[in-house]
Amino acid sequence: MKRIDLAVRLAAGCVASGLLGAVALAAQQPATPTLGPGLELINERCGYCHTTNQVFAARKTAAEWPAVVQAMIARGAELSPEEQKVMDDYLVATLATDRKPAVAAVQ
Repeated sequence: MKRIDLAVRLAAGCVASGLLGAVALAAQQPATPTLGPGLELINERCGYCHTTNQVFAARKTAAEWPAVVQAMIARGAELSPEEQKVMDDYLVATLATDRKPAVAAVQ
């Protein structure tokens, strides 16, 4: 009986481990990009040094995204001040972990 009990525990542990791994993997998947001028800038400028999936997989707050963009500019990303604002606005509106969901218009 002890062998069966051990086998059941091992099997349950493997299943639980697999489920936790699947949840962790799903949490790391990049967000689906939303169309807009910010997406165009990301594809044009960010993909030069790293994959754009890195951008969409990043988990940043509304306060953190502009700092990330500024850090990338300091590292050589070429964005005009206007383009920087467009990118900041896009990242905050579409990817910020603390963004507020859009409110549907009441009619």
